Amino acid sequence: MSVEPPSTIKWLVNAVGEEVALAFVESMGGRRVWVPRKWIGSNFAEYHGEEIAAVMSAQYGGEHYDVPLCREWRAMMLYCQGIPLSDIAFRVGCSRSAVIRILGGRTRKIVAKREQSQQDIRQFALFG
Repeated sequence: MSVEPPSTIKWLVNAVGEEVALAFVESMGGRRVWVPRKWIGSNFAEYHGEEIAAVMSAQYGGEHYDVPLCREWRAMMLYCQGIPLSDIAFRVGCSRSAVIRILGGRTRKIVAKREQSQQDIRQFALFG
């Protein structure tokens, strides 16, 4: 299932792909970064990878760039990867109920069942 990226990073997702863009936004979301004009051999390329550095340099070389948080997109991407709701909440930086709201919980029939959480198989289930 492909998730439509927000307009703020659509150009980045189209250039480097969903996984690379997700990793960049997760690691730098909410921060202001300086994008060098010459990315080859730069600290920016060393830290974020050559693919991100090349695309960012072409788009914003010699400028600051405010990396958007893209919480909704990140939550949807992580949900599609099968990440548990609690882990998504932690990684996105919001509550578990907010993640369910973001995902459209009731309309998509997302419910938090005991079977989905980590349950110790050595214990008896009290309900159900």
